[in-house]
Amino acid sequence: MSLLEELKKSHGLFVRCPNSECENEFPLSKANLFDATKSLPPQVLAYLAKQKEDLRQQRADFKRRKLQTTTRSEIGAHSSKLGKVLEKIAPSLPGFPVASADCRALFEPIDYVVFKGLSAKGAVDCIVFVDVKTGKGKLTGEQPQIRRLVLSKKIKLTVTPRAQEVS
Repeated sequence: MSLLEELKKSHGLFVRCPNSECENEFPLSKANLFDATKSLPPQVLAYLAKQKEDLRQQRADFKRRKLQTTTRSEIGAHSSKLGKVLEKIAPSLPGFPVASADCRALFEPIDYVVFKGLSAKGAVDCIVFVDVKTGKGKLTGEQPQIRRLVLSKKIKLTVTPRAQEVS
């Protein structure tokens, strides 16, 4: 009698399931024992085929996720570049909330200072800070601080003497 046959017939030996999620103990007589130097039993061949298919599927999923990650990064980079272009031409686009002739470009940290009414009436009704955002853009860098200063009315005008008067 071979060793495998003896192990299958023994009723006092127990083994622990190698699956890390299972780890249950069961009688060795119920285990699928085989000699790997001979032809593999059909249940082993089926198990190996399933494992091979699972691995193929995992590789395909990984490739798909990798491609999506690359695509998202590229889309993000293109969106950022497009956003920078749109910031510069925004006052000339339809739907911009103020007259383009009233806009003065800064671009950093705020895109525009608007002297509302200057082009139409020759007099400034109010001064507006405008930052152009695309998509789900949010205030970044110093912009939240600038917003708080504007809301708390901590804005000043300083007039400096002319250069020839200083000397």
